[in-house]
Order: sequence, then C-alpha cells, then structure tokens
Amino acid sequence: MKRTYFVVILMFVLAACGSSSTTGTGGGPSSSPSSGPASSPTAGPTSEPAAGPSSSPSVSAYSTVSGQVVERGTGRPYPNAWVRFGWLVSAGYEQETHTVTDGSGRYAIQLPPGQYQVTAGDSCELNAGFDIVGRAPDDNMITVPGTSEVDFVEYPITSVSAPAPC
Repeated sequence: MKRTYFVVILMFVLAACGSSSTTGTGGGPSSSPSSGPASSPTAGPTSEPAAGPSSSPSVSAYSTVSGQVVERGTGRPYPNAWVRFGWLVSAGYEQETHTVTDGSGRYAIQLPPGQYQVTAGDSCELNAGFDIVGRAPDDNMITVPGTSEVDFVEYPITSVSAPAPC
C-alpha cells in the first residue's frame, strides 16, 4: 500500500515538473487549463500557439510575441528565464501560459488576441528581478495583437539571505 502512495505522489511530482506550459490558477471553470497547444520550454525561441483569452480562435488569429531577457549592466543574454503571460478569465479565475528563454536569452510565443499581464522570472535565482525595457516597473500589461516585442532586463534584488540552491 505504501508503494502505491509513493508511486502516485511521484507521478504528481513528475507531472508538475514536466507539465505543459499552460497552467491555471484558482477555482475556475471546468475546462482543462492545459487544453490547446502551448509553448514548450525545450522547443527554442519559436513555438506553437498557446491557449489564451479567446475561447477558440483559429490559428491564423494568433500573433507572435517575442523578446529577449538580458542582464542589467553587462547586457549578456539571460538563458532559462521564464516569461509568463497571464489573463483574467473571470473575476476569480486567472489562466497563464509561459515560455523559457533559449541560450541567447530570446523567446517567442504565439498568443490569441487579448490582454495579458507579462512577467519574467528565474526559479533558480530568487534574488533576481525583471523589468520590461522602457516601461515603469508596474506597467506590465500588453495587448495582442498590437505588441509584438517585449524585452526584459534583470536587476539584482539585494537580500541578506543566501540564494536558494537550484
């Protein structure tokens, strides 16, 4: 019996680590949050359309949003950063999709028309923050179509604690 519990827990952990990049948060509608095509972190800077705000737009209605994440000061590319696109489905339910930057810090994702909150992050470096280049820190909404490029710059977050091991 213990083995069964272990296997089930292991399956959940593996599913979370290797899940598709479309995830839902909150207690929203019954539609599967991972339905529809999503970008793949291993697919590089070009990817298939991600499920988004529109209920079921045709693939031709999708627009590509791309950009680059770089380190502040050096301008070096920031590989393996995630770029998240979230949208409000209803008052209490948000969905999101994300992609991961390649070795040159670049990403690209196809999204259906809508408004998105865009953020970037690094799950291994918790002392790093990311701003959209040319925007105020709290200005992170984009409209698709209309926005085709969103670049980020990393900045260090000063902290007295050591960064989490990755």
